[in-house]
Amino acid sequence: MSMRKWKREQAAKDDKQQAKLDLSQLSGLKPVAPPVTVTIQQQYQGEYCCPFCLHQDVIDHFLISTKKGFNKRLGECPECHSKAELKSITASWTPEEYAEFAFGYTKMGFWQKVKWQLWRYRLEKAGWAQRFWKRYRELKGEPTTETYQDYIQRKQYEEAKEKGWTE
Repeated sequence: MSMRKWKREQAAKDDKQQAKLDLSQLSGLKPVAPPVTVTIQQQYQGEYCCPFCLHQDVIDHFLISTKKGFNKRLGECPECHSKAELKSITASWTPEEYAEFAFGYTKMGFWQKVKWQLWRYRLEKAGWAQRFWKRYRELKGEPTTETYQDYIQRKQYEEAKEKGWTE
């Protein structure tokens, strides 16, 4: 024991006005229980979709590993490596809801994250293209009827697809 500590303890013993606890009076108090922590883990099963490249995979491949386990808010697409919130990855959208998501995310760089050719191919493969673009144009304020130029482009694309010239 250091000399300073000994002097401090002696001064405390000699102090007659010092308040002292009576342990016999404390016996009626209940000890404070430690706080209870509850962790809720959702079980995700099946395949989920990256909102930027429409890559489908199991949820385990989207999780980001950290020192304390997995990131509980963000996920990363194993294909395009774009980060998105897990609630966006696990959402089950209709084509119209997906168009609303894309339109709302436009100012934050949705179209910069999208690999256009692959995304368009997967959107059409899922059968969402017409419904998606119709709702997206409504949100954007463009006319929803197809222009002559769009009609010609669509027909050319369909013909090329039938002949196997496109993906």
